[in-house]
Amino acid sequence: MKRLMIIPLLWVTALMAANPTHAMLYSAFIPGGGQVYNKAYVKAAVVVGLQSYLIGTAVYHDSKVQDFKDKASSSSDVYLTEYYRQRADEYQQKRTSDIWWIGITAALSVIDAYVDAHLADFESQKSKLRLRFEDEKIAIQIRF
Repeated sequence: MKRLMIIPLLWVTALMAANPTHAMLYSAFIPGGGQVYNKAYVKAAVVVGLQSYLIGTAVYHDSKVQDFKDKASSSSDVYLTEYYRQRADEYQQKRTSDIWWIGITAALSVIDAYVDAHLADFESQKSKLRLRFEDEKIAIQIRF
């Protein structure tokens, strides 16, 4: 029982400290988790919605592949068998495309969470930056 009470305590403690690595890991394992960690709730909703849609279409396309493969194997007509195989191939390509898009959006979500966590205190740090123009040169001055 004590172990079960320690786990939520550690979870809350980890959420208290702003850490780009934590944001990245949350986003990698939970769609939109890194965005929630960074308190970017609209981004989290977009990520969850997009990932849910892509997973749903991948599952749908997979079921269609199986349906057309079953129809092709049970059909005795040569033309229908070929038609069913072509349709199964089309849905298999769509499923593969969905899986690629799931991976791409997941990777972009991880990158977004990592960068957003790094920029969390940008407004407070912005006053320390100065852009200077001198003799056809540009310099960035940082005050510590």
